[in-house]
Amino acid sequence: MKKKIITYSLVIFNVLILNAQDIHFTQFMASPLFLNPSFTGANIDSRLSMVYRNQWWAIPGTYNSFMASYDYYFSELKSGLGAFVASDNAGSMNYGNRFLGLTYAYDYKFNKDWSISMGLKFYYGYKTLNFDKLIFGDELLRGASTSLQPVLPKHQSYFDFSYGALIYSVDHFFGISINNINRPNQSFMDENGKLPVRYSLHGAKTFYTDGGGGSGRKTDKPVILGVFQYQFQKNFDEVEIGAIYKAPRYFAGIYYRGLPLFKSYKKGYPNNDALCFLGGIHFKNFEVAYSYDCTISWQTYRTGGSNEISLNYMFYNPQKSKKSRTKIIPCAKF
Repeated sequence: MKKKIITYSLVIFNVLILNAQDIHFTQFMASPLFLNPSFTGANIDSRLSMVYRNQWWAIPGTYNSFMASYDYYFSELKSGLGAFVASDNAGSMNYGNRFLGLTYAYDYKFNKDWSISMGLKFYYGYKTLNFDKLIFGDELLRGASTSLQPVLPKHQSYFDFSYGALIYSVDHFFGISINNINRPNQSFMDENGKLPVRYSLHGAKTFYTDGGGGSGRKTDKPVILGVFQYQFQKNFDEVEIGAIYKAPRYFAGIYYRGLPLFKSYKKGYPNNDALCFLGGIHFKNFEVAYSYDCTISWQTYRTGGSNEISLNYMFYNPQKSKKSRTKIIPCAKF
């Protein structure tokens, strides 16, 4: 009985004062406004993006994340404007976050090959938790079905903002984003539950399979995209690195996520996370991709791994494309 009481108490305590982490997507290139607000308007005309993640589906009360975004590039202003909604749910207690936000980016071409983009992201967050499904220590001690714990609010709202920057050319991009700059308080108990700042360094490079030569347009040739992201938040960090083979009608790739060569968070605990397999198709301006995370441990058989699917639609206005140069970052589509 004592063990049960201690266990439940620790769980409740951690939930109520938790310094939460942000949403995590394997297909970070498919959620560009979440990755870096400087990607706002990184398309010919406008873009609709959606990504859904189902993590550890074999465990009851699984983790689900969803994001949808729309962005548009105003070529005459050299600016992009975007909006997004997102949802992140964890467990069976309705513990989750809802987000509604706006992004803005300004684009500047400083020579014939390279440009820089700087962006801002503002959003309203709404955190929920169903306390009716929690079991408190006094319930176990008294053998009761209700707790004497004071009634707590079932939601907490906050505002957040982030900054990002990109430098890019036709075949490369390198970016940085600084998230949760104002460190909003997310505690349900008016405690100091500030969300830690999250930093992300990311980039991509296009490798042409024929060395960039040959006949025909570059967009009609198979290429290999090398992508990476290093992010850290408070005491936790990780690296994601991968390669994607992209043909005109389909693409496939593999990612590794972890940080095994630098440190482990506990002695004897390897800092490996997952191998991620990706595949998808193109159809005109439409793109769909599926990825599966295979955890690098025996836990894969218990968790079932993680599934993720993304949808992207690129709107195209031929007249707009002819009038002026638009902000296009081809590598950033994945």
